[in-house]
Amino acid sequence: MSSIKSRTADALAPMLASFHSVNDEPLQAVWYVYRDASLESVTLDFGVTSLAIMADENDDTIDLSIVQTDRRDTRSASGNHLDIWKQFIGKRFGWGWITVNQQGYCDGLLLSFEGVLPQLAVSVVASSIKVATISAFA
Repeated sequence: MSSIKSRTADALAPMLASFHSVNDEPLQAVWYVYRDASLESVTLDFGVTSLAIMADENDDTIDLSIVQTDRRDTRSASGNHLDIWKQFIGKRFGWGWITVNQQGYCDGLLLSFEGVLPQLAVSVVASSIKVATISAFA
């Protein structure tokens, strides 16, 4: 009989594998795609490979995949100038976590650069992506 840990890991394995694809790679750029006033996707550019984070408007969940950087959405606008990203450009990807809320929806990610402590929270709220920094642990 499998434990909850192994069943959860198996279910999330395809999304978790995306983090392995960019492990220890430096963040080169951040790209945003808006639809109306909602942030529809954020693409983290690690050179040849990018981590694409998308909001699923049907159920307010988050989708994560690896894409070739030269195939990113043509509607993309640079997010490099935003304060939340400036401090991470040039930093190596550390760790990634997937969050699941009490209703069972995968609606967020935690990300770290140059270490193991999470520094960013990425969530889908009302079909729009929200990015926030995480304060240092006490």
